[in-house]
Amino acid sequence: MRSFHSAVALALTLLLAGCGIPRPEQPGSAPGRPAPKPRGPAADTPVKIGKPYQVAGIWYYPSDDGGYDEVGLASWYGAQFHGGQTANGEVFDMDRVGAAHKTLPLPCYVEVTALDTGRTILVRINDRG
Repeated sequence: MRSFHSAVALALTLLLAGCGIPRPEQPGSAPGRPAPKPRGPAADTPVKIGKPYQVAGIWYYPSDDGGYDEVGLASWYGAQFHGGQTANGEVFDMDRVGAAHKTLPLPCYVEVTALDTGRTILVRINDRG
């Protein structure tokens, strides 16, 4: 009877050992495998700050301001811009979320919050305006 209990205990131990959670692989840890390319915002480097420019007599000075915080109204592009070129050379797609800003670096990401609902979205800025 003792050997039966020992066999059951051993079987349960092996079964539970098989349920362990594997540790996540560290980038570049396996020999011969390149580290994965970053995805999302980190993949958009390098960014372009841009030179000062003038529109309708007003000068704008692009800068990299990590503490930027602004409250304002959002707007949208009309269909006439679909397929056109954005300020950083990408093709504008009216079916995707994107944004324009007068002075933030291109591209960069901003969190936009609807003040009436509190909902937020991460938006990529790739145009001026």
